[in-house]
Amino acid sequence: MDISISTAINRQAWDRQALLALPDDRPMTPSRVEWTQYPGHGPGIELFGEVSGLTVAELGCGNGDNLAPLAQRGADCVGVDIAPLQITRARTRWGHLPIRFHCADARIFLARTHPLDICFSIFGAVGLCPPDQLLPLISRHLRPGGRLLFSVPHPRWLGSRRTMMRLADGSRLPVARWTSGPRGWKAAVTASGLRCLDVEAIDSPTGEVCCLLVSAQRAGRGSNASIC
Repeated sequence: MDISISTAINRQAWDRQALLALPDDRPMTPSRVEWTQYPGHGPGIELFGEVSGLTVAELGCGNGDNLAPLAQRGADCVGVDIAPLQITRARTRWGHLPIRFHCADARIFLARTHPLDICFSIFGAVGLCPPDQLLPLISRHLRPGGRLLFSVPHPRWLGSRRTMMRLADGSRLPVARWTSGPRGWKAAVTASGLRCLDVEAIDSPTGEVCCLLVSAQRAGRGSNASIC
């Protein structure tokens, strides 16, 4: 699929999702980091370790809920999303916190940003942009020893939903995804120049696999050997 077409498709889908949610948005109190499709299930903020003073960027931040707990713990946070109305939601919910929100394609943002300590994506830009374009940019813009963390829907969980997204009003819109299993994501991360630390399949509360959680690191100060 042409990249400009896939970008427009995804912007439209997530703008429509945001439009349906905007009437209920208001300033919020930070809660937990949600890595899975099921609120309250699976790991949380502990995956980041100590974040105070670190520069952290979320690619595909949506409403900003997963950045808020990091900002509360002293991280220098920036959220990026391609959909303008998602950024409107994020600023409505978290304008009282020191988080910088930008409406931009993640690839353009990375090409212009300063080095990052942590980059993460939770059903965001990783998986919604071509990995061979996005992951090398992340690799180049992480500081030595910097980390990438991301979760993506497991292909078995997505099934026929891979190319369509159902919205709160029951409508469906096309989406452009890049999906893979554990071996594929490990290969993509390694090809980008990062060290793959872990690829974990997370089960849903009912025991069916729901997502993959991937961690990687740029070689340098404080980096670990690959354990994938």
